[in-house]
Amino acid sequence: MSPAGREGASMPPPTSQRTRARIAVRLLPALLSGLASGLAACQGDAGSQGAEAAQRDAGALAAEGTPAPRRPTRSYHLRRTDTGCEVFWIDGDLVSASQDIVCPPDLEVGERLRLTGKTCLRESTHTPSRAVPVVCPLPLTAMEKADRTPPDAGAPPDGGKRR
Repeated sequence: MSPAGREGASMPPPTSQRTRARIAVRLLPALLSGLASGLAACQGDAGSQGAEAAQRDAGALAAEGTPAPRRPTRSYHLRRTDTGCEVFWIDGDLVSASQDIVCPPDLEVGERLRLTGKTCLRESTHTPSRAVPVVCPLPLTAMEKADRTPPDAGAPPDGGKRR
C-alpha cells in the first residue's frame, strides 16, 4: 500500500485540524444565535411587534384567572421639609399619612428620595444635577418591607394556641 493510501484511510487528521473542528462545533450554536438576534434587530418595528406578541402569549400561558405580573403601583418617598423629614407612600391618587423621621445629612430642603428597586433616586427641583441614585435610608426601606409582609407572617400556623 502506498503512503498516500495509508494516510487517507486510517490516520486521524493532525491535532490542529481536530482542535479547529472542536472549536467550530462549540462556537456554531453561539454564532447562529447571534445571527438570529442580529436579524431580529434589523427588522426594526416588525421584530419588536413579534417580541410583544411572544410576551403576550407567555402571559396567556399563566393559569386562567391568574393576573399577569405587573409593576407595583405604590411608590415610597422620603421628603425633607422646612421642619424635618417624613416618609410616605403614593398609590395612584392615594397618599398615606406621613411619618416623621430623622433626616439624612445630605438631603436638602425641598428634595426627596424615591425608592426604586434596591436603591433610591434623589429628586431635586432646585438643583437638577443632584438628582442621582443614592443609598436608601433604613426607614424608607423598612416602610416598603412592612407593606410587603402579610400581617400574619410571623404568627404560628395554629394561631398561637397551645394544646
